[in-house]
Amino acid sequence: MKGGKLRLSGFDQPERRNRIRFPIGLGARYKVDARNDLSGTGQTVNISSNGVLITSAHEMSLDTSIRVVIEWPVLIGDVCPVALHIHGRVVRSGHGLVAVQFWRHELRTQPKPPDEVPDKDGK
Repeated sequence: MKGGKLRLSGFDQPERRNRIRFPIGLGARYKVDARNDLSGTGQTVNISSNGVLITSAHEMSLDTSIRVVIEWPVLIGDVCPVALHIHGRVVRSGHGLVAVQFWRHELRTQPKPPDEVPDKDGK
């Protein structure tokens, strides 16, 4: 690290995107469609309306089909967790980062953790 800045080779090129990327760190899970053995967890680095950059322990080939689930920071009605489900393709990968371009995305409600589900008596 020179001058206190981490250089992300290949990820710090001049901006060519048409969409603004918002820096946000949220939990993310990913799974490569064609390989059941390639999945993991990471964090978002930034997100836009058509792409996301996540941390990953895996390096992936370009154009790899991937699914990413991002834990959304807002609850519906202050009780129901939500996640952003993304299906896309890898457009860059390396140095612990994977850039994904969206094909499809949607917000979905998530099941409550077992300790938050009331029993049949409502307790």
